[in-house]
Amino acid sequence: MEHSPVDDTKKLFFPDTGFGLYIPQSVILLRRLSCKQCIPCPPGAHRLIVFRSASGLLHLGKHFVQTEKNDSLLLAPGAQASIQFVDQHEEDPDSLELDPQLDSAAAIIIFFHVYRLGESTPSNELLSKVPYETRMNITDESRLLDLVGTLDSSLMSPFSTPEESRLKQQITLQELILFLMENIRRNTEIPDSIQAVKQTVAYIESHYQQNITARQLYSIAGVAKWQYSSLFQSITGKKPLDYLLDIRLKHAKRLLLQTDDTLAQIAHAVGFKDESYFSRKFKQTEGITPRQYEETSSVNSSPFILPEVPYKRIVAIGYSLGDLLSLGIKPVGADVQIIGKRGLYWDAIKDIEDVGLLGEPTKIRELHPDLIVHSGFRQDWVNELASIAPTVLIDRYEPVYSRIMQMAELLNRQKFAEQWIYRHRTASNRMWRNLAEHVDVKQTAAVFSIVEGNLYVMSMKGFGVTIYHPDGMQPPPKVKELIQAGIPFQLTRAEHARAYEADIHFILMDNDTRTIRLYRELMQLPYWSTKSADRIIVSENKYNFDDPLTMDKLLIELPQMILKKSYRQPHYM
Repeated sequence: MEHSPVDDTKKLFFPDTGFGLYIPQSVILLRRLSCKQCIPCPPGAHRLIVFRSASGLLHLGKHFVQTEKNDSLLLAPGAQASIQFVDQHEEDPDSLELDPQLDSAAAIIIFFHVYRLGESTPSNELLSKVPYETRMNITDESRLLDLVGTLDSSLMSPFSTPEESRLKQQITLQELILFLMENIRRNTEIPDSIQAVKQTVAYIESHYQQNITARQLYSIAGVAKWQYSSLFQSITGKKPLDYLLDIRLKHAKRLLLQTDDTLAQIAHAVGFKDESYFSRKFKQTEGITPRQYEETSSVNSSPFILPEVPYKRIVAIGYSLGDLLSLGIKPVGADVQIIGKRGLYWDAIKDIEDVGLLGEPTKIRELHPDLIVHSGFRQDWVNELASIAPTVLIDRYEPVYSRIMQMAELLNRQKFAEQWIYRHRTASNRMWRNLAEHVDVKQTAAVFSIVEGNLYVMSMKGFGVTIYHPDGMQPPPKVKELIQAGIPFQLTRAEHARAYEADIHFILMDNDTRTIRLYRELMQLPYWSTKSADRIIVSENKYNFDDPLTMDKLLIELPQMILKKSYRQPHYM
């Protein structure tokens, strides 16, 4: 994400008569990322978003809008929003030549104020017929980009006099608003058949897992078969079923690299009727089998030069700290006192400034960051953080491999992350196979974590990600319910722990006095006191993270815990 210079000086020139003024403030360029990027919300500012990349997802409060290339959308002052792109980027060979910065942008955001006659404070209403939060597809791409480029250039390179600069910027912005109004009028005159076919394109992208036929598509569109195919090709460049195949294979490639699923599971997940048909179509299209693709994409771990990180001063909020460190990137600020101290990487964060668990804006502003990565508990200050520096949101409950790839994409570490995923998957499989030679690894296991005197049962998060491996231990029924419901962990009470009856119980803790007191109380309860010593494994909370550094370390320590080889209880017990 890049910012063009913002002139924050107050505009003092307001007419006493005439129409409202449209005064541009700044232009921001967003990169194509699969994680959410917060859209700043300056007081009183309207925001016009121009999408330059396909498969955009604009989150608006409790709903979202799917967007495609050259869609535009207007946000009212105060409206909170974030952008993400849900599929991998594919170069468009027919894209127009642009300014290099604009050409590399996935979305362009124009900030501007609207003033009513004789008023000195920005209006919250746009004085035109351009609707808010409504997707506008632009048919004249060349004109759109010419206006956006001219506006961006005028803000980046002011004219010789302030008056000349201001007039040029205002005229260009008003031309852009007028262009949008004319485009809306023209779109109402476009035949309904084109819009109907475009809707089936979106239908394919969101229902590719299902059985879709050509008859079904042109029936949905309500268009004759011969006309449907021609219109579909003019929109996408491909026949309907070829387009569907491309979408399915694109998602299959992602699953091959990021999951341990079998070929049959992947085939079913992306809409193929069986594994053999999937493998045949994959080889016909890619020239290699699915497993060969996986190996050539992941196995090649020969040394390579890490590309330069596009950001120099990163602040990590919440659980993004461990992911950043695992990618070889040290942030300038993070939650050092809570997450930092509990993790395995205390030595690596001694010179990182503490910004608090939730990311305190005052502390972060003093660090002058050029990127904020938010993967925390709450988003109380997200809008304020977005006004300090570009801010991206990465869901801390996202599956590990997917989350790491999002972070790697943001920081030009995709190859590094792909290699780690492959090595970790291989090492995990090997560890569980080796353990299976000595113990019954298909026993049920419950994982408890005691933090500051509170008892939590873990689901598919932290320690549980490694334990509940496909070849590893099984979750007891109550934990399985949590996993199926997508609940990463749950607070419980000592007397209710027996609801999570299992063959093996892992208890993770630290040296907090409240934690030790609860552990002792727990062991005195009848349910626990009757358990044999080899059914309760006590370890440290530092293993209850699922960043790559911790997960790699756990693959070494876990067999010792289970086999009781050179394993001892924490020193504070």
